[in-house]
Amino acid sequence: MAKSDNILASASDDDAETTLSASVDMDTPTHRGDSIAALLCLVGGLVGYFLIVPAAVYVPPQFAGTANSPAFLPNVLFLILAALGFIYLVYSVAAQLRNPTQGWAHPSDWLLAGGTALICVGYVLFIFGIGMTLGSALCVAVTMIYFGERRPWLIGAITVILPALLWYFFVKVAHILLPPSWLGIMDWLEAGITHDGMTRMAGFITSLGT
Repeated sequence: MAKSDNILASASDDDAETTLSASVDMDTPTHRGDSIAALLCLVGGLVGYFLIVPAAVYVPPQFAGTANSPAFLPNVLFLILAALGFIYLVYSVAAQLRNPTQGWAHPSDWLLAGGTALICVGYVLFIFGIGMTLGSALCVAVTMIYFGERRPWLIGAITVILPALLWYFFVKVAHILLPPSWLGIMDWLEAGITHDGMTRMAGFITSLGT
């Protein structure tokens, strides 16, 4: 009887080891996932360059084909995404062919990735609903909290300063208009933001952490 119990216990341990070896941690590179991610980046860059930008960005005739075109920066970013996606895809496929098939990630890792994807979808909706500045601030705050950050001063500083700096660069420096919001929220604040005001605000928030 004891021998039978030992055999069953050994079999259970073997099954547990097999189950553990069939899954991988999130920090372990998975070549299958790398190849899928690289392909999505490549396709996303090409779709953005050839379909999204021509359909969504109006280019005045006098700015067509110039660096002052509203489509210039989005096109550059989509081309960079496609180029990096292609390099990433070649590297990932080569690595996948050289190595044996790996296991699947833990369900908790899939939930983490799914939550991140939902945050990205929500960010796109917020851009058109409440404006890019406030939408970016909310997305940054939610992402930091979702990934475990709990220091209020750090969340507040990055949430306010980073979107404000991006808005100032695009609107005041690069002269690129951001998408208008459906509700018109925060438009009055964006119109009133000045360089001096941003500097004072950044200094005040940073002082909260000292």
